[in-house]
Amino acid sequence: MKRLLSIGALLVLMVLAACSSSAPGSAAATAGDAENAIRRANSQLSADVRAGSAQAIVDNFYAPDAITMAPNVPALHGRDAIRAFWTQVLGSGAVELALTPDHVTQSCSDLAVENGRYDLTITPRGGHAIHDAGKYMVVWKKTTGRWWATEDIFNSDMPR
Repeated sequence: MKRLLSIGALLVLMVLAACSSSAPGSAAATAGDAENAIRRANSQLSADVRAGSAQAIVDNFYAPDAITMAPNVPALHGRDAIRAFWTQVLGSGAVELALTPDHVTQSCSDLAVENGRYDLTITPRGGHAIHDAGKYMVVWKKTTGRWWATEDIFNSDMPR
């Protein structure tokens, strides 16, 4: 029993060592990879929202199998459903979105979790601006050499 415990402890240490290795190309060597890429993706998302392009939002931000969990609607599965959601949001008027990441945690397996705050303003044609602010959490996965949002959830801090 003692021997099995020692082998198990050794395996755990080996996995931890692999994740913290500083060899070129390792997760530790690219520790800032996720955060930098996510900040760029968030900036691009804000630009695509401002431009009113639901197609660009989906193409530049979301993985093909992404899930978005927006307030007051069922979960949206896949790019087609997410594109329809953004098309509806963008069709309501001029939209401004600012994302402020508070924390990004990257794992050694090309996964990252981001949480932060958003600030959203929608100005309907001929109407008054509607403001919302809240928080979000996004799970990111690195595939094909870049980071994609795979799970996106957000909700408002504003009173009803």
